Amino acid sequence: MFRLALGLTGILTLLLPYSSNAQQAEGPVYRDGDWWRVKVDVVRPAGVSVSGPVLERFPEYIVKFESNKPKVFGVQGNDNVEVDLPQVIPLVLGRPGWLGNMLKFPMRIGLTWSDRIKFQPLGTQLRSEEIPYEVQSFEKVKTPKGEFNAFKLVMTMNAPQSARPKPGSRTEVRTHTYYYAPDVKAIASFDTAGSARVTSSLIDYSLAK
Repeated sequence: MFRLALGLTGILTLLLPYSSNAQQAEGPVYRDGDWWRVKVDVVRPAGVSVSGPVLERFPEYIVKFESNKPKVFGVQGNDNVEVDLPQVIPLVLGRPGWLGNMLKFPMRIGLTWSDRIKFQPLGTQLRSEEIPYEVQSFEKVKTPKGEFNAFKLVMTMNAPQSARPKPGSRTEVRTHTYYYAPDVKAIASFDTAGSARVTSSLIDYSLAK
């Protein structure tokens, strides 16, 4: 009977590749020297222009911890330069920013929360909206760096359908889907569904020991 129980345990282990412990993650602890390199692509609706620093300024970015703070470096070929572009940090670390509080710990499947973010579409007044977030599953995600076990998260928001919306004009539901990989301590993949699209994929990383 004891051998039978061990056999059943082995079968269940094969059928359930992720233990319940693996499906819950505590908040990451970052160290100086941790870095992540990501490829970022941006598609904006026709007629929309943005002044000042923009995500598409560089095709790739490196986020690196120095003096206990994340710094952003733009990558072009073999060269990289430090840039003042905090919009990149939420795409990598999920820290509160233009997409709100993207990550919540301890993270587990079924976890939901909300955050109020402020934004100002071109030609409109500053507005704010309560944004819902949900951890939907724990699965493998493919990136240029390889496959990672990650939590799949989804957040949605209402956004104007035109570059210069009029009062009462229709909005579209813009869905942001992203994958947080605990072993990487970062978001391995990010994608936006809508007329304005932002994607980010992990190319490389290194964690200090």
